[in-house]
Amino acid sequence: MSGLRERLQRFRGDAAVKPAAPSAAPAQPSLGERLRRLGSARVGAAKPAHTAGVVQRQTAVAGVGIPDDSELAGALGAERLADGVLRLAQYRPLALRHGHCSLDADPAAVRLFVPEASADPACWIAMDTETSGLAGGTGTWVFLVGLAHWRNDRLELIQYLLTRLDAEADFLACVRAELTQAALLLSYNGKTFDLPLLSARLRLARMEDVANDIPHLDLLHPVRRAFAPRWPDCRLASVEQRLLGHRRAGDLPGAEAPAAWLDWLRRGDGHRLQGVLAHNRTDLVSVAALPARLAAAHLAPAAYGADPLRIARWRLAAGDAEAARRVLADVGAAALEPEARYLLGGLHARAGDWSAALELWQRLDAEGHTGACEALSKHFEHRVKDPAQALAYARRLPPGPETERRCRRLAYKIRRDFGHCDGVIDLADEHH
Repeated sequence: MSGLRERLQRFRGDAAVKPAAPSAAPAQPSLGERLRRLGSARVGAAKPAHTAGVVQRQTAVAGVGIPDDSELAGALGAERLADGVLRLAQYRPLALRHGHCSLDADPAAVRLFVPEASADPACWIAMDTETSGLAGGTGTWVFLVGLAHWRNDRLELIQYLLTRLDAEADFLACVRAELTQAALLLSYNGKTFDLPLLSARLRLARMEDVANDIPHLDLLHPVRRAFAPRWPDCRLASVEQRLLGHRRAGDLPGAEAPAAWLDWLRRGDGHRLQGVLAHNRTDLVSVAALPARLAAAHLAPAAYGADPLRIARWRLAAGDAEAARRVLADVGAAALEPEARYLLGGLHARAGDWSAALELWQRLDAEGHTGACEALSKHFEHRVKDPAQALAYARRLPPGPETERRCRRLAYKIRRDFGHCDGVIDLADEHH
């Protein structure tokens, strides 16, 4: 405080105050000593979540603060494969119900979504990961990988848990060895989240990424196709409740998994890891049970509250027009929205059922549906060869260059084929 007072007095011009004699400069610590002090200060301070991984990696490399996972393995019932890598195996009978669904593999259901998929469930692997953050990016660690295998009459659940950061190479080698056995991967949001993160960790560890070469059924996409317009969201927990009939009880939310893992790395506190493992296993079982139920919703959307129009468009884009027509026809025209009825009319026409197509289009035209009016104009012009009737429909289309060209072309055909017909041509000219 006295030094500050003296400096203020000098600043004010008080000559009576004499500056203190300079003291000898303290010896500067070496670079190594400064780095050691900096590392100690960082380890002792509270860390924000986004830097904790870097700090823990520093302490792991230095051999400081690494919790012993031997007792953790015993508490979890896991096998200790190496320092920092635990493996936990559990089984579920296929006859066990998950909600109101079984866990039986359904090759026909899977191949509805991935036609090239192997029909042998023994080659399938359902996968789910837990990570150090939900934002993604190369700074995000994959610390738990759950894998489900269909084994005769049971579902085998294998989980690999990373308990120290310097063991990541061994952890990834174990996961990679499992994935090399797969002919099909099943996941929920795996294409966007799980696989890109796992691929990034493999690249950082200079390991070959094998997962991207395996056919992959990401069940989030067919769920969104069928239910996005009908449900508030398409989270896996929502799918479990609405489609599988399963409601989780006492589940640790997935958003808390990163903090539970960091509790272990920072303080050796693994009491919440059991909840993380249980949450991951439930995810795996849901992914295993979902294909059969989801395929049933795509085949009979009305029975499951799915969107028949989006499903029919998907079947049509896949080149199966008859399947698309069947999806809509099974719902029934009375229960379909206008756009779905319009598509069904076009599918009837494609199949040669013109009476069914005309019935749908005429009803839609009476409701003011522009597409149906245009379809009727084309039908009478090109198939029935009745340009006068085609012009009557064309006159009701919205004004614009295309409508004008259509009406001029039809008026020309009427003059060419029948001579000047005042009642038709004058109306066409008046419209334009």
